[in-house]
Amino acid sequence: MSDITQLVIAMVVFFLFDRFLKPYLLRKWLGVVLVVAGVVGCVAASQVRLFGFDLGLLSVFAVALGVGLFMKRGRFEQMG
Repeated sequence: MSDITQLVIAMVVFFLFDRFLKPYLLRKWLGVVLVVAGVVGCVAASQVRLFGFDLGLLSVFAVALGVGLFMKRGRFEQMG
C-alpha cells in the first residue's frame, strides 16, 4: 500500500477518534496507551510491514493521536 494511502487512512482515523470519542477517562488512557505503543513501535518496528501497512509510519501517527487525545481529554466535559 502506498504511503499516501496510509497517511489518508491515518488522518481519517485521527479525525474520527478526535470527534467521536467523548468520555474523559477513555480519551486519557487511550492517549497514554497510544503514545507508549507508538514510541515502542517507532523503535521496534520501524522497517516492518504488516498486511501492506508500514508499522513505523503508523507508530508515528499513534504517537500524534495519543498526544492529541491526552491534551484535549477534557474537551467534552461540562464547564462550571
